[in-house]
Amino acid sequence: MKFRMKHIAALTMGSALLLAGCSDTGTTSNGSSETTTTTAQSAQSRTVTDHSGAEVTIPAEINAVAFEQIPLLSTYVAYFDGEAPNVVATSERLINMMDETILADIAPEALEVDTSFDKQGTINAETLLGIGPDLIFNNARNQDSRSAMEAVGLDVVGFDTLGTPTDTYVKWLRLLEDVYGEPGKMDDKIAYGEDLINDAEARVAAVPEDEKRTALVVMQTNQGMLVVAGGQDGWFTDGWAESMNFINATADSEQGQMPVNAEQLLAWDPDVIFVTGKGQSSMTAAEILNNEIEGIDLSGLSAVQNGEVYSTELGMWNWFTPNPDAPVVANWLGSRLYPEQFEDVDLVQMTQDYYEQMYGHEVSADRAAQIIDPDADLR
Repeated sequence: MKFRMKHIAALTMGSALLLAGCSDTGTTSNGSSETTTTTAQSAQSRTVTDHSGAEVTIPAEINAVAFEQIPLLSTYVAYFDGEAPNVVATSERLINMMDETILADIAPEALEVDTSFDKQGTINAETLLGIGPDLIFNNARNQDSRSAMEAVGLDVVGFDTLGTPTDTYVKWLRLLEDVYGEPGKMDDKIAYGEDLINDAEARVAAVPEDEKRTALVVMQTNQGMLVVAGGQDGWFTDGWAESMNFINATADSEQGQMPVNAEQLLAWDPDVIFVTGKGQSSMTAAEILNNEIEGIDLSGLSAVQNGEVYSTELGMWNWFTPNPDAPVVANWLGSRLYPEQFEDVDLVQMTQDYYEQMYGHEVSADRAAQIIDPDADLR
């Protein structure tokens, strides 16, 4: 059956807003974000500098938190070893994006929270104030929402969303350490992830410059065109291209996402196509491989003809964007781009081990295999 424009443009545009981030704040020599924690005047509070550079007063006890337009919940669950304590509110769009994630299996309580303050992507600060959170976690770039929340007396901690996803989730974990006054709590988990990342990056670095492959990341379809991830500096495709040694087909663009027609796609003719899939839209790799996208013929693309179109089911979050599954994602991307470099890597076992170590959650081999390649039978 032909694809009937079922991809929800609002969801993808909302995802882009969630991912748009502030400029990089850098890292310290031990890999932590450049945040500082000092003793505040009151013995009941302390001061933390967030990723926007703002100094935020943190209560000594945090009994209620809310998430506003920031895809941080999976990292929050990693921080709390598979639980989501004290979450009282989050935007409705984030709840919708969590559907079918393993996050929903691990911490279903994270989906059963108040969304009344943000139903359509616009925050009602007064409503949020009435819910009573001690802290709000938000996108550090979304200064308008931050100003609205601070105007009614809410304390807001901003998290940076731009940069290579393998760096971003570490910065998020480090800032959570600062917020909760637990420096070094994530050292073991971060070191475990860094080992996986370093190994993946070493493998792809062995690929000669003249053998680097070109990849395109597809986000959704819109009126006979594909919406693809652009080359905006700091956008997730930009970060992945640099760390995983591939050429981003849209590198010359300055947009986060952009619609393109069949003519432009044929001009690029990427070696590999990645489909962001669930959590960004409902598009699948299968629909491209079967040339089922209504209004656009993709059958002439080399990636389609060679069966090199890949997507994933949802892990803790959409795998292309910042989330704590990033060390596994690095190996997944590398294995799709340069399979000969990853012949000895068992991605299913890696995923199972990682989920147990990072979240204290057992994932079956079948579930892990489905996440890694839901369209395996088409190749």
